Amino acid sequence: MRRLLRAALLILGLIALAPVPASANTRAGTPVYFRETGHTLAYSFREFYDAQGGLPIFGLPLTEVFIEDGRPVQYFERARLEWHGDLGLVQAGHLGRLAAESYSDHPAFARVASAPQGGVFFDATGHTLAGPFLSFWRRGSLDAFGFPISEPFEELNGQDGRLYTVQYFERARFELHPEISPASAGPTCCAPVVLLGHLGRQHLDAAPPPEAALSPVDAASRAWDSVRPARVRVPRIGIDTAVVSAGFSLGQWDVPRHTAVHYWPIAGYPGTPGNIVLAGHVGYPGEIFNRLPAAQPGDEIFVTAGGQERRYIVHEVLTLLPTATWVMAPTHDEQLTLITCVPIGVYSHRLIVRASPG
Repeated sequence: MRRLLRAALLILGLIALAPVPASANTRAGTPVYFRETGHTLAYSFREFYDAQGGLPIFGLPLTEVFIEDGRPVQYFERARLEWHGDLGLVQAGHLGRLAAESYSDHPAFARVASAPQGGVFFDATGHTLAGPFLSFWRRGSLDAFGFPISEPFEELNGQDGRLYTVQYFERARFELHPEISPASAGPTCCAPVVLLGHLGRQHLDAAPPPEAALSPVDAASRAWDSVRPARVRVPRIGIDTAVVSAGFSLGQWDVPRHTAVHYWPIAGYPGTPGNIVLAGHVGYPGEIFNRLPAAQPGDEIFVTAGGQERRYIVHEVLTLLPTATWVMAPTHDEQLTLITCVPIGVYSHRLIVRASPG
């Protein structure tokens, strides 16, 4: 077992150095629970949420993770986060562009030639930023807000019925709230405050998701329940085991002893593009992947996620050195990758079983 652990630590160290976009950090993605809405935040979404400003930028989660337009998504008061398994990264959805579709003929959305004095011009969209909107944008990031797609204009807010100066961005809407004074400046300050519009709520009102995604859950452990792998079985060779989700970090191998593990920092999810990476132990009688070396091309593998079982067909069985970390990299198409150590008792190589939907 010590040899197995040493070999595992070696491959994890190599993985951490590999050019994978997502962060290999277990703690950063630990599931958390928001009692205010009864929803969770976990894995790569939590990493992105915290790194980009957290609650003030995105607001509270309004849904659980579910599949929309072929990828896992989650809605928040002010944003939609999307997991792009084919790229191995999280992106904020273009809710600003979606919300602005009704403004196609509005003059504020027409390209301009230059920025006002003290402002910035963005050639990518033909729009500008200046004043408090520019200051707020600079406090965030392009990943969270995107480029401006309009100039500032007056808009009637559908939630409170008030008129605000707003500016639309690819992923957000900035709102100027002169009725609010910064707490640090005292009640006499008249400097306007910029807030983000509730584009997540607005979009959900117009296009409600499945009821299961909206339903509150009771614990952080329910995070990603409807999309993450829960069980894997290979009938011909007698493998049938639970799957849990975990990250990985230097100095610790996060594969549970009696179950397979889904590596969330780099993995895909059943029914979506990406590489679904499952790893499991060998070595003791009854270990879950002891029979994996008997896998052959053409074998059926079944992965359960969200109560639905998805079928895969093995197309490749490889024995590789631990340096061959490319097998864990994101893939453009949906693929399943099972990993264990071989030969039993030596553990010098990796057995890789790769399968595609079938």
